[in-house]
Amino acid sequence: MIYGFHSVIAYIKNNPEAIEIIYISASRHDKRQQDLIDLANKHKIVIEMAGIDKLNSLSKKNSNHQGVIAIVKAQQQQTLEQLLAKTSLQKSAIILILDGITDPQNLGAIVRTADFFGVDGIIIPKDNSASQSNETVIKVSSGGIHNVPIITVNNLSRAMDKLKEHEFWIAGTVLDDNAVSLFEFKPANKLVWVMGSEGTGIRKLIKENCDFYVTIPLFGHTESLNVSVATGIVLSHSRSNIIPK
Repeated sequence: MIYGFHSVIAYIKNNPEAIEIIYISASRHDKRQQDLIDLANKHKIVIEMAGIDKLNSLSKKNSNHQGVIAIVKAQQQQTLEQLLAKTSLQKSAIILILDGITDPQNLGAIVRTADFFGVDGIIIPKDNSASQSNETVIKVSSGGIHNVPIITVNNLSRAMDKLKEHEFWIAGTVLDDNAVSLFEFKPANKLVWVMGSEGTGIRKLIKENCDFYVTIPLFGHTESLNVSVATGIVLSHSRSNIIPK
């Protein structure tokens, strides 16, 4: 489920076919609601007017639903093998590995950013990660969850080995003194970015399996960036330096 006008409208615009039904408050009558209804009708999405009790029940009373709740279809799971088969036919590809991103807000923002930059897939560990089916992840991704394959693996290190076998180079984002500046880093056309948690960064074993260490240079006083912001920066740099797919 996704809640609120902004999130639901964004989802309709990006993935209308993924929405099964939209519940709208029967007691609310304003232009914002009518605009949403018109947009949903344009895409032939089923609408049901509902009372506040039903809306609160659906949202479990813990979300600011603003009188609108959309039910979206579950994302079809893809395997690492399927992703590798697809990218093997491309001239270039970018994949994200997320190590220890447990905050659903951050995961959702990363998915949205990955969709914007045309990332081919996101790999997350089965444990120590927010779930792609989390309602906050779905909402914050603004439809990106249905555009970017998210693959859950039991072992990130083994997944990295498979990626290397398919001619991917792996860059880990770290703060080490021996890391190269992002703005001096020349991305490979088949590239994996490893993003770690804001608290502990990339785990030691995952770090040791990277081919490159890259850091975003500091020019001000803030010593770290939100992981979703950092992801956007490295993806922007990558897209401006690799050949098209």
